Amino acid sequence: RAGAAFLAAPVSGNDHVVKAGKLSIVASGPRQTYDEVEGYLELLGRGASYVGEGELARFCKISHNVFLGVVIQSLVEITILAEKAGVPRHAFLEFLNSSVMGSTFSAYKTPAYVNLDFTPTFTPVLLRKDMDLGLAAARELGVPMPVAAAARECVQALIGNGYVDCDFAALIEQEAKNAGYKIESED
Repeated sequence: RAGAAFLAAPVSGNDHVVKAGKLSIVASGPRQTYDEVEGYLELLGRGASYVGEGELARFCKISHNVFLGVVIQSLVEITILAEKAGVPRHAFLEFLNSSVMGSTFSAYKTPAYVNLDFTPTFTPVLLRKDMDLGLAAARELGVPMPVAAAARECVQALIGNGYVDCDFAALIEQEAKNAGYKIESED
């Protein structure tokens, strides 16, 4: 009644990302409202992406976090594969990060993997929640997501083995156990 307009504007990034000025924002709602506040949103990080009307930003954020679960599981699998073959984690991850397959995310998680530092930035329980939301949306929309479903079960196994208050990067320790391999910090 007062004439206020609202946007849905979830973010991607934890407190470290915020401090580095690299927060990403996805926004949806009335286009005119977005155009009025876009400059302010861009001040919060590396920019904002407008994706349309309504709650579309929520779907983007959920899809983003489903991808996070798939990427982290793939990353731990290939890292343990290389290490079990004899390649030190730090050396493999250095190679990966300098290749076309490396990413901001893999570089960001490298210290946690090398040193087995699972100080929480995003817990397995929160990741499972978002993966469940994404998979429920996929079922509702008729989108098959077999890779995401398999990654979700890996996150569930991590939680079932007591990894609840740590960072989801602990998937690397679970993957090592699944491979019959004892992983140690390279710190």
